[in-house]
Formats: sequence, C-alpha cells, structure tokens
Amino acid sequence: MKKALILAWLLAVVSFVPSFAVAAVWPSENVWDDVWEERYHQWVRTAWKDDIFMDPAKPIYYKFENDCADAVYAMRLIFAFEHRLPFVVGNRDKAGRTISNDLSTWDNLSPDQRVRRFMDYVADMTSTVSLRNDTYPIALHDIKPGDIYVAPGVHSYQIVDVTDAGIAEVMASTTPKQARYLLRTPSFPFYVPEDKQFGDGYRRFKQPQNIMKSAMQQPGYSEEQFHLAAEVAYDYVKYTDVIAGKLAKRPETSDEKTQRLLLALCMYANDRAVYVYDALWYLQKIRGEGRRCMNAREYDDHSTPGRDKRLVLFFSSIRHHLDRVGRFDPRSQPARWAKAVFANDQPPPQELKSLNDFCMVQMTLGEEYYMTLRELRQNVEAGSLVSDPHAPLPFRWGVVKEPYRADCPTY
Repeated sequence: MKKALILAWLLAVVSFVPSFAVAAVWPSENVWDDVWEERYHQWVRTAWKDDIFMDPAKPIYYKFENDCADAVYAMRLIFAFEHRLPFVVGNRDKAGRTISNDLSTWDNLSPDQRVRRFMDYVADMTSTVSLRNDTYPIALHDIKPGDIYVAPGVHSYQIVDVTDAGIAEVMASTTPKQARYLLRTPSFPFYVPEDKQFGDGYRRFKQPQNIMKSAMQQPGYSEEQFHLAAEVAYDYVKYTDVIAGKLAKRPETSDEKTQRLLLALCMYANDRAVYVYDALWYLQKIRGEGRRCMNAREYDDHSTPGRDKRLVLFFSSIRHHLDRVGRFDPRSQPARWAKAVFANDQPPPQELKSLNDFCMVQMTLGEEYYMTLRELRQNVEAGSLVSDPHAPLPFRWGVVKEPYRADCPTY
C-alpha cells in the first residue's frame, strides 16, 4: 500500500515537470527525390510571392529580416518545412558538418517559434559565399523556378518563373538586412558567370543526401554556362539571347527584349548604389577609428572598376540591340523608353517623365537622391563615374564633372 502511494505521488510530481524531450525544428516525413523537386519548382512558380515576409496572415515568416542570400535560403527552407522535407546545408564553422531541421536547440519553444528561430539561425550562418557550396551549376536549358543565380560575395536571385519567350524572371532581396517586400523583375539576372572555379551562375540546391558530395557529383551538373560566357566574351545581351533561345516556347518580340534589357539595366544601375553606399559607410567607419585611407584589400573590396566597365558594356549592348531593331515605333512603350535614354536630342518632358516613372537610379540608400537612366548613360559615356571608394558620392556617379583628385593611395 505504501509503495502504491509513493508511486502515485511520483507520477503526480512528474506530471507537473515540463517536458524536455528532444524535438527537431520539424519532423522529416518525406524524402527529396525527382517528384518532390518538381513539386518544389511548381510551388515557387505559384506560391512564392514578393510579400512572403510582409504578410501578417503568415505569422511564422512575418517581418523576417533578410538580405539577398537569406531570401534564397528561406525559399528552400519554407518549402521543406511546409512539406515535412529535410532541410540541410553546410556548416560554415565546422568543416564536414551540416545545419539541419534536426537541430534540437529550441526545444523549449513552440513548433512555430522553432521554425522562426531556425530561419534566423540559417540566415546568420549563410551568405552568398556559402551558396556556392550548397548548390551546383546546371545546364541552361534546365533552368526552372526554384533555381537560383549566385554571384558569391556580391548578390543572389531566386528564379521564380520562365516565360513562354524564355525569360528567367527573378526575385531578390538586398542589403541592409531588414523585413521587406522582395523585388520581382521580369528579366534575367544582370550577371554573366565568370568565376574560374565555377562557383557562380545559374544553380540548384543540393539534396540533403548529396550535401557532402562535390558539385560535379550532383545530378544534372553542367559547366555549359561558363563555356558559353567565354564564347560570347561575357556580353550580357548575347549571353541572355542564347539562354532565351534554349528556354523559349515562342520567339521573343523586339518589345519584350527591349523591355527586359532596360529592366536589367535599371537593376544593375541601382545595384551599384549598394556598393557605393557600403564603401562610403566603411570609409566613415575607419575614419571614425582614426584611419583616413583604406588599405589595398579594403580598396579592392569596395572599389567598382569591373562593375563600372560592365555598365559601359551594358549601355553599348543595348544601343546595338536598338540599332538592329531599326526604325523607332512610336506605338511601342519600351521603344519610347529606349529612345528617351539614348536619343541625342533632349526628349519631350512627357517622354522623360514616362522613362523616370519606369526607372530611376537611387544613388545611395536611405536618401531621396536619384539620377535618371538618361543622365547615367551620359555620365557613363563621358567617363565621369569614379570607381575609387574614397571619392565623395557626387564623384562616384559623375555628377561632378571635373576629375577626382585622389588624396589616398589607389591600388
């Protein structure tokens, strides 16, 4: 009788002790295979929206702070969570180890809170640099929604659709890390893969069972895009023309091509603002520490000679495309935008307004400081842009026309 009372008392006590059973972020009930990959492609095309982190009806993801790489990883992570699939990526801090939804770090939280903490943790532990290890390059004809474009250390995009004209549409976040609507653009990423180690370009996530295998061991691995880039001398227009031809169900019209090239130019120009801002912020930081000039490594990290050279080529390539199109069609809105950018004579005010409504270049982040595409084209052709990260903002964008006289070493 006494033993029975003691046992009952122990059971009563235990019933009031919180459960400390090990709990994964979510249970893996399915396994990645070709069928699930196809479901993933379709999910991204139909369900992955630009408001994914700004919709209060989805509290787990609401106000998730992200930059470009965070959004890319979150795309794969959220699909895995919602479909009870494993999510596994490499661990940057422990070679040969992984980060996965099996982590029991947040046992004391509710299931939804675990997912949100896991999203934050993955965001902190990954970047555009780690994407090159968690993904692999694919054949251009095989690009699908859910694939990504990565320029390690620079930027990354989510491929969210492929149009009938063969255009790989993209969404992306940016810096600084914050909760935001993703920017969707019906145009290819404005990069051409150029990494000698094949770490950039159009890529696909490794499946968990293959995460430790090299890129070359992944199903569908291809180096085609890198060879093509070299063949077209890294010309963005020629390169994307080839991809569109491989993906298209019908020919791309002149208007469609003009619009996608202008959109890509707009993205590329606005992306430069991120680098200019980062350079000025970093310069302010080191000067606050008592050091006036960047060292060689810092200068290399924050200067933009390669990017500015590509901007010159970008304008030149679009001009050549317009020359091939021939006679200006006044009924075509993209053609009218293009004419406002490239015409020698000053366009009418209404045409400039239409162009500026379509695209303005924000010269720095967090400020209402803009330049038109036409002004940028004129400054680029005049050679007025300054790549030196020590230069003040007006010099960086060619607003000041006299030569910049550097008072810090250049490298």
